[in-house]
Amino acid sequence: MANTSTQKDYSHLSKRQLFNLMDKTEQKIKKIQNDRIAFKEKMDKELEKQNRNFNNKLDELTKLLQEINLAFDSKRANDCCFGHETPNLETQQAMRDIDNKETSLEVDDFSNYSNERKRALGVETNS
Repeated sequence: MANTSTQKDYSHLSKRQLFNLMDKTEQKIKKIQNDRIAFKEKMDKELEKQNRNFNNKLDELTKLLQEINLAFDSKRANDCCFGHETPNLETQQAMRDIDNKETSLEVDDFSNYSNERKRALGVETNS
């Protein structure tokens, strides 16, 4: 860029020369403004293109995350011991059977329940 800090003396120029200088300066200003507009449009197009690419990548990653979440949820739903050491198959089946069974045990009197359990286990009751 030209050094604009020094004052130039235009008083020695004729009216015609001043007019031509003003015209050239205005043309330079218009050219710079047009270049600026063209650059802005070019950058807008480039940013729009990059934004579309980012949105496409974001959509792909979102779909992938959803698939992973589905697989994770499926694994968690099917694995009775998620996050723990997996027991053997018999233990897993027993745990599933217990989860699937509906048990409705109502105990009104603990001594009656205790006597019932003792009889079921073959232990002598004192009553």
